[in-house]
Amino acid sequence: MKKVIVSTLLALAALFLLPSCNKDVIRFFDLEIALDESDFADGVPSPDSYTVTFTNTNTGEVTEFETQTKSVSVDQLLEGVYDVVATARYSLYNYLGTAKAVVISSSDALTSLKIKASKSSSLVFKEVFYSCSRTPSNAMYLKDNFFEVYNNGSEAVYVDGLCIATTSNYSSSSINFADENGYMVDTEGNATYMKADDYVVLNGIIWQIPGDGKTYLLNPGESFVIASYATDHTAEDKNPNSIDLSSAEFETVCDNYITNGQVDNPDSDNMILLNPAQATITKQYMPSVLNAGFILFAPSAPVENATLVANYASGKVSGTYTPVLRSDVLDGINWVKNSTALGWLPEDIDAGKTFVSGTYVNESIVRVKEGSSEAGDPVYKDTNNSANDFEVSTKPEIRRDTKKASWAK
Repeated sequence: MKKVIVSTLLALAALFLLPSCNKDVIRFFDLEIALDESDFADGVPSPDSYTVTFTNTNTGEVTEFETQTKSVSVDQLLEGVYDVVATARYSLYNYLGTAKAVVISSSDALTSLKIKASKSSSLVFKEVFYSCSRTPSNAMYLKDNFFEVYNNGSEAVYVDGLCIATTSNYSSSSINFADENGYMVDTEGNATYMKADDYVVLNGIIWQIPGDGKTYLLNPGESFVIASYATDHTAEDKNPNSIDLSSAEFETVCDNYITNGQVDNPDSDNMILLNPAQATITKQYMPSVLNAGFILFAPSAPVENATLVANYASGKVSGTYTPVLRSDVLDGINWVKNSTALGWLPEDIDAGKTFVSGTYVNESIVRVKEGSSEAGDPVYKDTNNSANDFEVSTKPEIRRDTKKASWAK
């Protein structure tokens, strides 16, 4: 089945109505693209179907195809430059194939797409409120963002030691963490012999959940909330247009923040601030309201002991960054300014992107529900593609349709 966004069709119709003096030729191409599963490890099953999207990098318009075979037939695709993404989910696995900036100018412009399979994490970002809000007087209110993490699986999971952080901008041409041999370099410009493709690089503050390894058990169907400031933001002295986050299980508070005026909520456990690559401490943690590559990860080694690396663009060493193994990443989200903005994360962490209508608009991104478990808990879509997995809510809400963590006060 082929689904094409309506606005695309209207745009094409408008092109055909241009006066005959316009000599530009509008060209369309039929494509046959093989979905190559040859890299699957032994025992990895093939999915029943794939969703394949073509995103025009100039207009942001999306053309989508569903295929139940190992190839996708594309009829009459408008000439242009496209990001192509194939996704599927089956059993415990996510499937992903990507091709960026493909120039569609002939029928053989793209004939094959390599598919990779990876096990799905049971822990996912369920809702993220990053855009912040405005007060009744239309002033910007910057303190009410939150991140909700949900157990989307069938087994209980300890979340002690999990971390959240923002990555460097992997879509920027000025960013490069590999030398000519594919290794990251340290802050002196020396090869670390750590393969750059095995890591994602963080550009600042990292927050870690405390605990001794058996403190915070998250059962299936439960979620927990990390608030930048765990308070009732709707209070008269704050912002009646905002949200009550006073019941958040965690908040991103440290001693320096308290010294600078942030009130510590005794009912919300404080996250641990890890700052190996950036010494700047501000009054409150506030992720970008415009663009970010945001990840949830379970470090396989202490983050504070990581070998710090540098940007190596054009052979010049600059900046100080923290590397994290991509295999440690449980979930990631590209949130961007609009449909034509590039995502920050590497494609194998998030092949898509999501966005709200603007900044300080009191809108959140919410993971799409795709079914229910045998126990009646929501099961949320997780294809490692934010364009498919999230939708926009005009009313941010914590624990929407889910249960509060069993340890919560």
